[in-house]
Amino acid sequence: MAATDKQKQSLYFPEETLREIMSEAVRLDRSLSWTVQQAWRLARNELKRFPSVNLHGEIARAPAPAHPPRERSAPLPASLERREPSEQVREFLKGKFDREFAG
Repeated sequence: MAATDKQKQSLYFPEETLREIMSEAVRLDRSLSWTVQQAWRLARNELKRFPSVNLHGEIARAPAPAHPPRERSAPLPASLERREPSEQVREFLKGKFDREFAG
């Protein structure tokens, strides 16, 4: 069996951003890790357009992205548009938003 290249890293997001990521993960029935990885994959070329700062504090121009971002080839079928989250996702989210609904 081939070894997978995994690396654990802690990322800190503002509460509202994390809530949005979690909501999308539930909507897609995917893990938070997968959701953030896909967001990075889609945003990577956009971020490369930002100017970088060199060691002397001067703004340097980043090269234009080599490849334009890929677009989804076909829309999702209607049967996949609104799926229920898996039991694993429900278990993960249990108690996460209780204070919002407490009133």
